[in-house]
Amino acid sequence: MKTLILGASGQIGAYTVQDLVEMCGVKDVIASSLRLDDVKNAMTALKLDKKVQMVELNAYDVDIVAKTIKKEKVDAVVNCAWYQTNLAAMDACLKGGAAYTDLGGFFDTCLKQLKLHKKWKDAGINATIGLGSTPGMTNIAGAAGAKRLDRIDSIDIVCAWGNTLPVKEAGWPGYSIRTVLDEFTQQSVQWIRNKYQKQEILGGEKEVMMPDPIGKIKTYYVKHSEPATMGKYLKAKNVTFRIGFPPNDMSTFQTLRALGFADETPLDISGCKISPLDFLTGMHQRGIEQGRTAIPKEEYEYDMFRIDCMGEKDGMPSTVTYSIVTWNDPVRGVSSARDTAVPPAIVSLWQMKRKIKAPGVFPAEATVDPEPFFEELGKRKIKVEERTTTSTKYY
Repeated sequence: MKTLILGASGQIGAYTVQDLVEMCGVKDVIASSLRLDDVKNAMTALKLDKKVQMVELNAYDVDIVAKTIKKEKVDAVVNCAWYQTNLAAMDACLKGGAAYTDLGGFFDTCLKQLKLHKKWKDAGINATIGLGSTPGMTNIAGAAGAKRLDRIDSIDIVCAWGNTLPVKEAGWPGYSIRTVLDEFTQQSVQWIRNKYQKQEILGGEKEVMMPDPIGKIKTYYVKHSEPATMGKYLKAKNVTFRIGFPPNDMSTFQTLRALGFADETPLDISGCKISPLDFLTGMHQRGIEQGRTAIPKEEYEYDMFRIDCMGEKDGMPSTVTYSIVTWNDPVRGVSSARDTAVPPAIVSLWQMKRKIKAPGVFPAEATVDPEPFFEELGKRKIKVEERTTTSTKYY
């Protein structure tokens, strides 16, 4: 079995490589990035430089990636690069004959990926897309809830994060800063009453009770791919996705947006041209690299998800709720961001073992068996809890 990771120098990609090697037991792993020095630095920081092959690859370069897949006889590819590369990476996998998974397509790209289903089905290759924490774990929890119910009406998803440090400084979520700014500048689309409905940016404010230590938190609609797929694949009338930003982070992101850091138009600064978004991305990447060597000695940061699946069981109203909680792991020295890195590693292994083999392009809720997946998460200290609330009426 051999797997190729695109974007392996990033916050998530490096941890995906780590999980494939240390938890999945994959012996042949190729870690690639846009710049070879970046992936070497990432693998050295994680003590993986002697265990993996490292190459320089641009995920946009279809021909070179396809050539690498063929030459190295790669069985499966995990794309951890920016979601804008997903379509090119899929094209390369189709030409090279490798299974494919990624971290999600941010709604619009996700729908474009699903339109490739017939090509992949005809080629006899599986692509299971959207396998981070969210989308990914959230989709699979929705599928698990749908299995518990006779009929599913609505799926409400909430994502939040934070830390327990005495002084609350602004932090970064466990995913791309570019995606964060997309969430703050693009209208979301939710699945409401069996159709896509556009919402205001950061609209749909709602207070939601999350597990400790968060408790009650304000949440907002943001653009995400769960509403793009789960309503149709799980036959739910409504699918919504909200994020509860920590207050300091919320202020930070709003300031970045107000200053124009989401702008991709290059600025001329003393003769050097760079866009605000590319500059911010570079600063974020540098912070990630510096943070890899600072291993925390205690649990202090966490990611949390709540997925409420509402419908009917045995003729009565019933709700199945999943809570997914990930703390940083001081023993292995892995941050809570591993909850985004682990799911694509598990699915890539299952693709190589032919546990997931249906040809075509599918979202996570369509191909991943929830219970074995949750068990794998548990091995990584990603805690999944399920509880069911059923109303009984005596009339």
